[in-house]
Amino acid sequence: MAFQPSQKQTLLESLMDARRSGQIAEVSLRLQQKVSDADKIRDANERLASEIDTLQGQLMQDWLANASTVIADLAKRTDALDEAVDRIKKKVKVAENVTKAVGFLDDAVVIAKKALAGGL
Repeated sequence: MAFQPSQKQTLLESLMDARRSGQIAEVSLRLQQKVSDADKIRDANERLASEIDTLQGQLMQDWLANASTVIADLAKRTDALDEAVDRIKKKVKVAENVTKAVGFLDDAVVIAKKALAGGL
């Protein structure tokens, strides 16, 4: 089953939402003077941004996959990322939530790579 154009857009938008959440986490950490943690988030976000750029370039190509499952999976990770970002902003278990945020951003990279390979 190939992605429908609306599903491609939804996937791309979800990845972009994850990138935006990562950017918010980085800024929040920098404002808290947690440069090392902010750098970790930035690096993970750069990996995601690279995949988004590639995905945008290939958006019009056909992908074989079950888009609904992938979009739902990405939505769960984005929700969890948003929760971690909120906790970082509130200075709750910052180190733990930085680790979680990096993990969620890396999960989004994996999803993007699978989409690019047509393996979703």
